[in-house]
Amino acid sequence: MHPSRSKWRQAYAAIVEQIREGELAAGDRVPTVHELMQTFGMSNTVAQKVHRALREAGLVETEPGTGSYVLEGATERLQAAQGDDSDR
Repeated sequence: MHPSRSKWRQAYAAIVEQIREGELAAGDRVPTVHELMQTFGMSNTVAQKVHRALREAGLVETEPGTGSYVLEGATERLQAAQGDDSDR
């Protein structure tokens, strides 16, 4: 991770990479807000921002009280987006 990159972007990138590489598959629970706080040394608000960004990207869905889970097709969305980036 690039040290000048904000903590929320580091955490977001780490989870996206885990999904892209298949370490987190459809239906797998992503790290909780509390786990992100501990792992990346971030506040609750910043950890919630990571989850919000993952939802907005269409990669996870959140089940209140149980956690956030990788959506079916998330890997394919990331691969398609990566392909779009390489076309430029």
